[in-house]
Amino acid sequence: MSLLNIYKSSAALLFLTMLFTIEANAHGYSWFATTEQVAQLAELKKHAEAGDPNAQFSLGYMNDTGRDNGIMPKDTRKAAEWYEKAALQGHVKAQSALGQAYIKGFGVPKNYVIGVDWLQKAADQGDADAQLELGWLYAGSKGIPDDPAKALIWWQHAADRDFAHAQFMLGLIYNKGEIVPRNISNAVALWTRASMQGYHPAQSSLGSMYHSGEGVPKDVIKAVGLWEKAAAFGFVDAQYNLALAYHLGSGVEKNELMAYAWANLAAEYGGSEIAKKLRNSIVLPKDKQELANQMFTNWQLGQTYR
Repeated sequence: MSLLNIYKSSAALLFLTMLFTIEANAHGYSWFATTEQVAQLAELKKHAEAGDPNAQFSLGYMNDTGRDNGIMPKDTRKAAEWYEKAALQGHVKAQSALGQAYIKGFGVPKNYVIGVDWLQKAADQGDADAQLELGWLYAGSKGIPDDPAKALIWWQHAADRDFAHAQFMLGLIYNKGEIVPRNISNAVALWTRASMQGYHPAQSSLGSMYHSGEGVPKDVIKAVGLWEKAAAFGFVDAQYNLALAYHLGSGVEKNELMAYAWANLAAEYGGSEIAKKLRNSIVLPKDKQELANQMFTNWQLGQTYR
């Protein structure tokens, strides 16, 4: 399948990213583009230069996320140039990406006014990334006047489009009572929706709600299940909470080996000091300690200790 056909599909970015980076990411070594890949990239560039906004956006994305030793080195300046070409033709994702580039100063001079203008164009067309970013800008008075009400509206728009990150952040706002009066029920509802999409921060937070019984009926078993899902993918707070649950026997049978294993992951990979203290407080027999060390060495992202 040629890139000419692929970039026109909704899976274009996923394919392009996998095509050029999956081997390096999976095995940790440098790779070199094949002759076929070089030819496909040349074809994509040809159509981008001819004015195709989909190809322009794809090239911008590749420059934005490229590897220094790959077929498309990371070059945020070129990325911004391609984004702008596509954005001027009304490409929504390019408008959103260009707006973010101006907000962050990636590849272009930082300019909140221009950034907001592009984000507004994308947000008006329903781009959830742009809607979420606009919310933060309205909340922080960057490029636009401070307007918490508008910030909330844009966050809600992004959440309504099932953008899990927006659902999680909006849940945090309701949980903390920032901008809006505290509303635990809304926070739980939003985190539940994000959790169902596999968003790990939401799973961790929702687990804590079930563990404490705040906003939902107390259910420590369900809490542990949610923490397990987030912990398996490296979410440090969930790893610590799960370790503590095993240490105390809360929602799961008490198991010091499991407590040590999860606390060790949170401490060593996540840098959690509180997890380190818990781990160091657990004294295992020699055979169990050796097993715990082996578990740590062999652990892979997505793996759940049981």
